[in-house]
Amino acid sequence: MSDPRWPVVWILGAGQCVYWGILYYAFSVLLVPMRDEWGTSDAAIAGAFSAGLAVNAVLATAVGRWLDRGRGVALLRGGALAGAGLLLAWSWVDSLAGLYAVWTGLGACMALVLYETAFALITRAYGDPATRLRALASVTVVGGLASTLFLPLVGAGVAHLGWRLTLRVLVVVWLLATVWLERAALPGLHASDRRTRPTSASAPAGDPVDRRLLWWSGAPFVAATFAAMALTTLVVPSLVARGHSIDQAAWALAALGVMQLPGRVWLWRGGGRAVSPRGLLVAPMALQVVGLALLGTSGSLAGAFSGVAIFGIGAGLHTLVRPWIVPLLFGTDAAGRTNGIIARAQGIARAAGPFAVAAASGWIGSDAVFLALSLALLACCPLAYALSRHPSLLAHSAA
Repeated sequence: MSDPRWPVVWILGAGQCVYWGILYYAFSVLLVPMRDEWGTSDAAIAGAFSAGLAVNAVLATAVGRWLDRGRGVALLRGGALAGAGLLLAWSWVDSLAGLYAVWTGLGACMALVLYETAFALITRAYGDPATRLRALASVTVVGGLASTLFLPLVGAGVAHLGWRLTLRVLVVVWLLATVWLERAALPGLHASDRRTRPTSASAPAGDPVDRRLLWWSGAPFVAATFAAMALTTLVVPSLVARGHSIDQAAWALAALGVMQLPGRVWLWRGGGRAVSPRGLLVAPMALQVVGLALLGTSGSLAGAFSGVAIFGIGAGLHTLVRPWIVPLLFGTDAAGRTNGIIARAQGIARAAGPFAVAAASGWIGSDAVFLALSLALLACCPLAYALSRHPSLLAHSAA
């Protein structure tokens, strides 16, 4: 059976762009008007987002097992339909309790429709690691536009329509993307989702996971995820507090998306064949260290834009590394399960991130938070380097 045609991959990426833009990035802009309308704190509003991310984390391993059983298309379809209804309900919420209830459900939708499911569909569809890396890059090239497109759009919507009507417009966009996926992409992915490929690494599917290797491979990604949550949560409120408009702050944060694209485009065009696992694992971490350090030392709009941009270059590459290395380390048939375990830890970091960094920022300031996280990622760089020397990755590099 042949691999899916490439237009299917690009359409899957377009769906990810919409789902990430609405479920993930829009919240940082909507936080401000919800806070002002209800007269509460940033931390109280951000806690609802954390609650949704916690649900996402709890479900990650179970979703991973279902993905290994070839249920990726069904999970994506169900999550998209449920998400539309919950987003509409969010637009009618008039209390913190209602917001937390809606985001509990949206957290489950995150587990079903975001990158984990898309990456699993790609992993099962493409057996060759080099082709798989290009396909993963293709999905994230389009998906990476989420912040660039949706942060300014949501910011403009809030400024001119109000946050509730903006959400209802986003529901329409969500449904249009879901219909397009249903008609043009999911049929092409269904057959490859259900078929079984031979395991590509030394550990057969179903064997116990090497917990030491799992911790070793997962720790840098978990730390980077927490740092990314700090950035997306704090940049807009901190710039608004310095006197910049919400539109300007949203544009600064939008650099996170557009600057993720250069590295992904390079990999899509075959650049991964010329780079070692060390380059893919260590260089993105170093860029994120530099970006956070710049955010913590420059209070200007230009400095914030530059810090977000540099962080985005590293984050754009880093997003691709985990779904690419996990099948090489643990086996293709166990990729969903193993990725799910790491994704659960990342989900916990995402869930803790918004509330933790908002609270810490209120205590020590956002600049200090950015600098502390820069040092934490710097400490993870030796771990990423050690992982790049794993025999499974070196064997692929030599091949």
